Amino acid sequence: MILQTLLGGLVQGCIYSLIALGFVLIYRATRQINFAQGDLLMLGAYLGMELQLWGVPWSGALLLSLLLLFLCGSLLQLGLLSSLPRENPISVILLTLGLGFVLRSLATMIWGPAPLSFPNPYAQQLFVWQVLVISGAQLGVLMGSLIAWLALWELLYRSRIGLGLRALAQDHWIAQASGVSRKRMEALVWGLSATLAALGGILLAPLSLVHPELGWLSIKAFAAAVLFGFGNVTGAVFGGLLLGITEQLSAAWLPDVSRDLVSYLILLFWLWLRGSHRIGSATFVLPGKS
Repeated sequence: MILQTLLGGLVQGCIYSLIALGFVLIYRATRQINFAQGDLLMLGAYLGMELQLWGVPWSGALLLSLLLLFLCGSLLQLGLLSSLPRENPISVILLTLGLGFVLRSLATMIWGPAPLSFPNPYAQQLFVWQVLVISGAQLGVLMGSLIAWLALWELLYRSRIGLGLRALAQDHWIAQASGVSRKRMEALVWGLSATLAALGGILLAPLSLVHPELGWLSIKAFAAAVLFGFGNVTGAVFGGLLLGITEQLSAAWLPDVSRDLVSYLILLFWLWLRGSHRIGSATFVLPGKS
């Protein structure tokens, strides 16, 4: 029973970590926060569903959805956000909050408010290992998240693009003087963030129903992003996993307590600790990495 609960928490935590990584990538490179991140997850799930209804195979729908959301995120930065004053982060917060409401309204107009099932040929397959029963959808979340984490790690720490992104995060003036295009890098980061959100939506959809309010998961993912220091890539992954496991354990041991309540209490308690200086502002990173 406990292992099955931990598995459920691990799966949920993977989704949180994908959304949290999007928050962190944007913040590291631009010092901005994208509060439409969850709504991009919702949009990715709807696009994946719609493409399959048009006859596109599941794998093709996945790749097309990721590509479309990458373009969406990049164009959002190039078309709207680049014109906003950099010294006023509140304008970005307000714009992305408004964008989230627009996306939810459009999703309601196009697909309706009722939850819809997501077609996935592998979702109902069951794999038994020892005392664990793993569904195809759960296995997809675990494998898809692992591949995304490894690919992002390779991009950030073993490529010239990653070197440019990290230089931009450290000091954008020096990075630009060294030939790094701030505009291109920021568009890339917003595109990657949207891609991670879309991946999270498509992986989550077979386990849940697709509906316009799916994007509210981003509040929990934001909590995961701040647990080990906002702006820390490694911390976003571990924060998401920790939050997902904590939610599932609390639901199993405290059935009368809402899992959402647990997540919000963790966020509020942590912010209170940080604000009252009871803990430091240090972040947890891998040795030699930032």
